[in-house]
Amino acid sequence: MSYTADRTARPSARRRYGDAVESLKARAQKSRRGAPPYSLLVNRPAGRRIAAAASVLGLTPNSISLISGTVSAVGLVAFAAWSPSPLHVVVAVAALLVGYAIDSADGQLARLTTGGTLAGEWLDHSLDMVKMSSFHVVIGISLVRFPGSIGLDRRWAVAGVVMGFGVVAVTSFFVFVLTDLLRRQVGGAGPPRPTAWWFMLLGAPTDYGVQCLWLLTRPWPRLFFGGYTLLAVANLGYLCVGMRSRFGQLRALDRERAA
Repeated sequence: MSYTADRTARPSARRRYGDAVESLKARAQKSRRGAPPYSLLVNRPAGRRIAAAASVLGLTPNSISLISGTVSAVGLVAFAAWSPSPLHVVVAVAALLVGYAIDSADGQLARLTTGGTLAGEWLDHSLDMVKMSSFHVVIGISLVRFPGSIGLDRRWAVAGVVMGFGVVAVTSFFVFVLTDLLRRQVGGAGPPRPTAWWFMLLGAPTDYGVQCLWLLTRPWPRLFFGGYTLLAVANLGYLCVGMRSRFGQLRALDRERAA
């Protein structure tokens, strides 16, 4: 076969990339219901293109998960280790956001290729758990190392907020994953969630991407920790409402099974 014929028979990398993007748009996306705005409008589209590129390169979903975890780890370590100058913070946040986008790509690549595996889902959730639990730890480390204008008398209060936010974040992730697992065991599905713009905005403070973007204000300690406290309160409220709702949903499934 001639070189020209071979090129004609095999689609170019650009064509395969474009086909993968279109396929992901058409059939390999999570539901848009209840998704916070950054994840829906920024992270998922970016992850879609990363997943398409990964499919062209022949990468596996598990390798994408590991790359995401590595890039996120670089951002977290940089945020904790570097002084919070504007340049340092921008570099650390950029790594965190890129890692977040790659994290969106592994699931999309799995739905495009293998359909997903139990081992892949385990790896993805395990790395997410490490990332979520470490996020607030590095903020606490940054507070201790670079308190700036936060006086010693207020430092303990801020440290309490950081630890509390970490507990809320870990609990929220656990509740979400456990509820999904229990629903799958009985073949149940969650109730429909609103798609109105106001509902999306209410969930914005819980979005990891929004929390990463807020890190850009770290060079100004009072502004950063003031806004961080508001984010913590919003996430606590969202967790309380979500736990009550999910407990009610699971009780309803119990009644259906018992009937």
